[in-house]
Amino acid sequence: KNKNLLTLPCICQRQRVYLIMLFYLGDTMKQSTTRLTVFLTAGIFLTALTGCDLFNPPKKAASKPVEATASDTSAAPATKTSMDDQGPLSGDVVARVGNWKMTNDEFNQRLKLLKQGLPDFNDKDPKTRKAVLEELINQQILVKDAEDSDIASQQDIKDAIDDFRRTLLVQELAQRLTKGVEASDEDVSKYYSDNKTLFTRWKVRQIQVEDEATAKNILVQILQGGDFAAIAKAQSKDKFAAEGGLIPDAALAQLPGEVQKNITALESNGTSAVFKGPQGFYIVHVDDKSAVPLSEVKEKLKANLSLRKQQEAIIQHIAQLKEKTKIDINNELLGGAQAK
Repeated sequence: KNKNLLTLPCICQRQRVYLIMLFYLGDTMKQSTTRLTVFLTAGIFLTALTGCDLFNPPKKAASKPVEATASDTSAAPATKTSMDDQGPLSGDVVARVGNWKMTNDEFNQRLKLLKQGLPDFNDKDPKTRKAVLEELINQQILVKDAEDSDIASQQDIKDAIDDFRRTLLVQELAQRLTKGVEASDEDVSKYYSDNKTLFTRWKVRQIQVEDEATAKNILVQILQGGDFAAIAKAQSKDKFAAEGGLIPDAALAQLPGEVQKNITALESNGTSAVFKGPQGFYIVHVDDKSAVPLSEVKEKLKANLSLRKQQEAIIQHIAQLKEKTKIDINNELLGGAQAK
């Protein structure tokens, strides 16, 4: 969907670069802890406001030369910049701004991120590469200016940077702790065997009435050969009556515990006895009960079990750290809550 948005006619090439940076990096920040990703997130909005002239810059009209006068200080010869001359760029550096530099590998990695988010982005085109580099240079100039101002000393900025740093550290540690941790085929097979009721397709009908006497009379009609669906449609008082008491698949998991208990005790073509439920008295009938093949759910089941194992690995690691870490809690500030 990002591609559809970014190929609208009203969006120029430069805007597309900015937008895909924002869209893609929003997802990437959740998954990646690389320094490259962190760098790209700063300054994008501000530089994006400068317009769409980067790839096709407008030609400036030639201005008339201004003759210098003795009193015209603007015409004084340029003085040497205070920045020390660092000499020529080394072979692997694509750009340098003051003391900051970007290697060719780092630059290509940024282009790769853009390419991943926008498949038709041409990261080989010299003009495109130069445009992206120019924006990264603009970004660094703004970052340096912000660092030299009082912005970097603002408490909310410091807090945000600290929170972001903590998040990245935790994400990286979690990735290391869970690397290679996944459920085996044996784990999947065992869970499937131990929880077969979770992997069963049910076609269930239900009749619900207000009093027990009516329910028992209906059960007699069914046992004497009456059609469950027809009787449900005529006499049931629940919301499924119009469909012959047929319970939609999506509603099966939401049924009250007592109803589910009576359903799982039945086999195909089985009918329950009358039982009391939260809204009166019930009778349930299983039209069909069939197992979902392991092959059909194996991939999703393995992913879920792997996630559970990874969570357990992190929880176990935290428990081990707590055993050797002194933790103090001020219960008075928690309103008298007891520390655990």
